Amino acid sequence: MQAPGRLPKERHCKACGFPMPVAPPDTRVLPCADLASSRAPDPGPRIRDALLPREPWRRNQVAVTVAAAMVFLGFTLVTPFLPFYIQTLGIHEMRSVALWSGVLLTITPLLASILGPWWGRLADRVGMKIMVQRILFAIAAHWGLMYFVTNVWQMLGLRVLLGLFSGFGTMSVALVTHGCPRERIGRAVGVLQATQILSTAIGPLFGGLLAHAIGIRSAFLVTCALCSTAFFFVLALYRDTGPETEPAGSGMVVVPQEGPVTAGVRAVVSGTPAAAAGASRVTPSFRDILRRPLFIHLLPQLFLINMVDRSLFLVVPLFVSGLAAGRDGAEALTGIVVSAGALASAASAYAIGRKASRASPMPLLRLSLAGSTVAIAPMAFCRSLTAFTLLRVILGLAVGGAMTLVYTLGGHLIPPNARATAYSILSSAAMLGGALGPVLCGLLTSIDVRATLLLGACVYLALTLHAASLSRRAGMAAAFSAPTVRGRRVCPTASPSSCARCDTRRWSPSGAGTGSGRATSGPGSPGSPTGSST
Repeated sequence: MQAPGRLPKERHCKACGFPMPVAPPDTRVLPCADLASSRAPDPGPRIRDALLPREPWRRNQVAVTVAAAMVFLGFTLVTPFLPFYIQTLGIHEMRSVALWSGVLLTITPLLASILGPWWGRLADRVGMKIMVQRILFAIAAHWGLMYFVTNVWQMLGLRVLLGLFSGFGTMSVALVTHGCPRERIGRAVGVLQATQILSTAIGPLFGGLLAHAIGIRSAFLVTCALCSTAFFFVLALYRDTGPETEPAGSGMVVVPQEGPVTAGVRAVVSGTPAAAAGASRVTPSFRDILRRPLFIHLLPQLFLINMVDRSLFLVVPLFVSGLAAGRDGAEALTGIVVSAGALASAASAYAIGRKASRASPMPLLRLSLAGSTVAIAPMAFCRSLTAFTLLRVILGLAVGGAMTLVYTLGGHLIPPNARATAYSILSSAAMLGGALGPVLCGLLTSIDVRATLLLGACVYLALTLHAASLSRRAGMAAAFSAPTVRGRRVCPTASPSSCARCDTRRWSPSGAGTGSGRATSGPGSPGSPTGSST
């Protein structure tokens, strides 16, 4: 224990060799008298700050996360029971019911994924709040009008309008990261992904109870009420924080858009405040975003990860029903396996999101995809329900945070004034994969129920090799190994202290400070005499 009144033991900064204390610079070393009279801090302000933060970007995260929970919960309350609702509209033949169900469930995410990037670009120009209000109003109106439909063509028209004017799935990541510092992106996306997974897992359970109690048609009004509550919640809490700008000479590290990027070399932006402000108001085009180094390689990752994940929602119940054939309560066993996998995925998304804020996301992504490959391949040959359930939980833990990591990598590549556009492009790729997954699963299941699991293993293996090849590309270590903290380079030591000499803050993930992963310094700092590169 540190003696009262004595300075903490010093450590040396690995970036410049300057001594730095282990304790943070604002830590007060109390004498014995102050230690005896000091009291424990009041937890009240901390709790209030967690529920209603003062910072606008943190308040936006609370608003969007709660709104996402309401929207996705309301969505899953009714969508699993659309086939039963179609039968009440005069469609009784099972083949026709299956066809209409597939069309109604596919048309909305398909249109939303196509139009999502354009809505995102508009949000970068006019502001996030007006866009999220438009989205939530369209969703609430859609579910409210579903109560009054009298035929299946009216339902199709409403689903088309929802796909044209909503797009909450493609905008949710951009909304939750709006104004968020780069080092907090992973945590914000992880919480959002965990919320969506949990809402999707528990929604059908409450939806079944609700449909049994008040009917499927009345359940649409409950979903409308949830989405309306989300609308007013965002209206009260969400604030447009404006584009993030870096002061002149702050040494913000960026990756050049064109040309080869050699390992360990990164450009440093400097200029006048007017130039920085002018640059923040310019919204990059789709072509500029897609040409950013390595950004386009994230699209197949999201597309294929979500494609396999959505296909599991169909194949797992079929596989479990075969393993549990002849047992009492086979439906309950199926629900337990599906819920266990969803809970594991939600816990993984939350934990990996927090980890990605403190470590390099790329090694975590490779580990996640490799673990998914190892977990899903034996599932195709399981003959025991216990072993299948255990492997499903392991798969959920492995792949649950994969999409969170890809979104975090995207946040490190894109400029703050184009997050809505870039995240909408990434989310559109994920939604297209989610729409294709059930279709592909249906085709493969008609051949063999194990074919989908084996295809998933091959896809995860290919993605693991793809992620490994990205890590070997020139500039990958510089792009992902050491995220900056508000434009300043990250201290490579494990201490939370600040270095008084080179002005580094916090600690960096593994690899920063050596080789290609070394963080760059700002203009005029040691190790960069010219202030242009290190």
